[in-house]
Amino acid sequence: MDQVTFHQLDLFLLAAKLKNFSKSAEQMAISQPAFSAQIIKLEEILGVPLFERIGRKVELTEAGALFAQYAQKTLSTLREGKQALDDMSRMVIGSLRIGASTTIANYILPAYLGKFRKRHKDCVIEMMVNNTGAIEQAIVNNEIDLGLVEGPLAHPSRVDSRLFMKDELVVVFSASHRFRGKGEISAEEFHAEPLILREKGSGTRKVFMNAMDGEKDPPNVMMELGNTEAIKRMLENGSGVAVISRSAVEREIKAKSLAMAQIKGVPMPRLFNLIMLKGKYMSNPVREFIKILDPLEKPEGARIV
Repeated sequence: MDQVTFHQLDLFLLAAKLKNFSKSAEQMAISQPAFSAQIIKLEEILGVPLFERIGRKVELTEAGALFAQYAQKTLSTLREGKQALDDMSRMVIGSLRIGASTTIANYILPAYLGKFRKRHKDCVIEMMVNNTGAIEQAIVNNEIDLGLVEGPLAHPSRVDSRLFMKDELVVVFSASHRFRGKGEISAEEFHAEPLILREKGSGTRKVFMNAMDGEKDPPNVMMELGNTEAIKRMLENGSGVAVISRSAVEREIKAKSLAMAQIKGVPMPRLFNLIMLKGKYMSNPVREFIKILDPLEKPEGARIV
């Protein structure tokens, strides 16, 4: 009987993610017929169809979705085993798979990544940028080694969370807005303004909604955007107000293209957290990167031996 190869598992998981054989083949730098042949061979070995072909798209069958869980675990275990062997030399080599929510990835993480790269040029960094919910799910799926997120977690029993750094949310608006010069505004003044809100699943949005003591969205939402830079450009052109991270607007505040204020009586402290899968092996690259991050709360075992 033919044996399933790790290469086939890689191809299978990529196709499951992209839902397109042509795009998957292109990413793996092989021809589409060769890619399809490997998937068909895998299905023959397992004796079940793994994908439904729907035009140019493919979707996992029920059997395929079940097998994907085991394929992911198999490759993750192999990767960790290879990393453990590399770590026997006490060298910082191999890969570092990081996930970060949008604000952290854009405004905080680049300096830390630059420092890491200068020290460890032989280590490959794989970066995922998404909202807090997606980063946490990637941790649970063992697709990344660590995450830096900014909102409440959905799976606290499976994810180890440590405080990385503190920030706060502020109300931001154009430097020519009627709020300019005010350090504080009332809740009534805030609710009277058209509001640009981050997308659902965003850590920024969750912290803001929790601070406002309500599950319902504010009635004055004029727009939802999933990109902080786009929100800032809208504000600079005089479109309403937004609630975003202080760390995301420091440059614009200094340049006086934007201004900020706090809502009186509504503190919006924000905690940036370092998250990892509970019980996951901590490689030397992960330990060294955590050392560079210097989080306010150190995970257990985060020390180069």
